[in-house]
Amino acid sequence: MSFKRQDRYIKNIFSTVAPHLDLLTSSFSFGFDHIWRTQAVSRSGILKGDRVLDVCTGTGKLAFLLSKRVGPGGSVTGADYCKEMLDLAEIRKGSRYQNVSFIFSDTKNISFPDNTFDAVTVAYGIRNIPDTSVALTEINRVLKPGGRFICLELTRPHAPWFRVPYEWYVFKVMPFIAMLVTKKAKPYLYLPRSIKAFYSPDELKQLIATCGFTDITFDSLTMGIATITKAVKTERASLAEHAEDAEFNQHR
Repeated sequence: MSFKRQDRYIKNIFSTVAPHLDLLTSSFSFGFDHIWRTQAVSRSGILKGDRVLDVCTGTGKLAFLLSKRVGPGGSVTGADYCKEMLDLAEIRKGSRYQNVSFIFSDTKNISFPDNTFDAVTVAYGIRNIPDTSVALTEINRVLKPGGRFICLELTRPHAPWFRVPYEWYVFKVMPFIAMLVTKKAKPYLYLPRSIKAFYSPDELKQLIATCGFTDITFDSLTMGIATITKAVKTERASLAEHAEDAEFNQHR
């Protein structure tokens, strides 16, 4: 299946499940999805006054947590290519989050200039982008030199004894319950398959590095069910500019 067909397939899944997604996600994770988001924000290194882009923002849950982190002097822009998700995010935003805005935007073609953001975040979304390297390159482009990329993603547990009950739960129990709630099992058949097919930490680290990042670290959460990946945009371009300025000044 081509990347474009995969994009359409995944977009259709999230458009279909949008009204039920938050409830099912919290229920299936026993509330850990919120705990993991909170930990991602607390470990992000994001500062008061920072300008942050949250890609694959969905209904805005991470964006709202980031709103408190950056404070009134900062801003958070949530971007997603699923209109149904953004509609819910706008409703939930109401008038409470003055420093949060939402835009319709594909992560593989972000509608902002180069070097715009201090940080780019994504929660439970990077594995849903078929051409991951294109998305990471775009994320790198809109980050300022030295800017931070923070990715929270569902991953396969690292304890071998835990994998059997875990896979029984996500491959059997979750789709069955989702079918009762949404009348469609496809979205929650896709979910465990996407986790299983996603990059291993070592593979992801190599891919992120090839897209212009350095200082790549992983924080494993709850026996590896979720992982926080952090990386920094290399400052080579900035250093090169400084070197050119220094050379120019020497010849003045």
